[in-house]
Amino acid sequence: MLCSRSCSFSCHSVNRKEERLRRPEASSSKEVNLSPFSFSMIPPLLFRYVCILLILNAAKQNIENRVQSLAVKLPDNSESDSFAERAENYYQKRPQLVALLHDLHHRYVYLADRYSQSLRHRHRRRASSVSSDIDVDVDPDLLDSASDAESSLSFQPLPIQPLHDPPPALGIANVASDLDMIVATFVVAAVERDMLEAEGAEAERRLAESSRKIELQGSLVEVLEAERMVLLGENARLGFLAAAAEEKARVMGAELGYMRRQAAELARVLVKLREDHRVCLLGRKIEGLQAQIYGLELRNRECFEAMARREKEKREAQAEATLLRAENRRLREETEAARTRRRWRWWDRLRKLEWAQSSCAMHVKEAKVPGGCFL
Repeated sequence: MLCSRSCSFSCHSVNRKEERLRRPEASSSKEVNLSPFSFSMIPPLLFRYVCILLILNAAKQNIENRVQSLAVKLPDNSESDSFAERAENYYQKRPQLVALLHDLHHRYVYLADRYSQSLRHRHRRRASSVSSDIDVDVDPDLLDSASDAESSLSFQPLPIQPLHDPPPALGIANVASDLDMIVATFVVAAVERDMLEAEGAEAERRLAESSRKIELQGSLVEVLEAERMVLLGENARLGFLAAAAEEKARVMGAELGYMRRQAAELARVLVKLREDHRVCLLGRKIEGLQAQIYGLELRNRECFEAMARREKEKREAQAEATLLRAENRRLREETEAARTRRRWRWWDRLRKLEWAQSSCAMHVKEAKVPGGCFL
């Protein structure tokens, strides 16, 4: 739309410039250059050609930008594409590629129709009938812009047929204008031919690129199909592994139940062993205590026997002591009696020997000493 509007605007501006250039020529018709080689219409045609080239370059740049946005870079290893890249190519770039292909198809159909009409009307085409070559069923905006551009490019005023023979100067001017018209027609035809060739080559190139991209998409589909088959095989393998894992889990569950029962039985046996061990320890303690009691009873009996023997010995010792005291009393009494008898005996002797000699007196004095030789 923007290209068509810019084309129509530029063509209208070119038409205005041509009218401005024609007005001085009409006013100074008497001073017309009579040279047959004066091409007064070439600068406007060049300007039109430049405008057309700019418009075509803009359209070409737009299509190239669209192609560059849809460019697919093939990696060295075709299997290294990630799933995200393939999904992006399928869901985002594929609709753009389809739209570009539709656009290129419409342009190609339009160019083919236009070329066929140009071949059909080549011999009877004039400068004022160039705009009738684009009557095809396309976009209305594109038709309007193309018709405006072609009409403005190919429009040339027809020479006025005089009712009488023109003067020689006017005939020369008409010949020059006819020559300029022929040159302009040739230039427009060459430009259109170049444009058609360029557009056809570009369309073929883009069609080749599109076919190559379609082939790449087909190879991508094949790769995806191969990946799908691989994933199906992997899924089957994983299903077999899952079934084996379930069977193993079932076997492990049965073994776990058996081990739990064995663990419960072992726990009961362990409790019983602990009780038996406790009973054994208690029996040993009881036996030890009984042995201690028996030992204590033996010691008690020995102590009682020792005490009895000691009492007996004590009684014997007391009896012996009593006997010894009685004997000592008797002996003391006998000794006292013997002393008393000797004392009285000596007192008798002393009374008898009171007037004895001094030696005898000395003996008497010695006899008075206790514990003498007469004891």
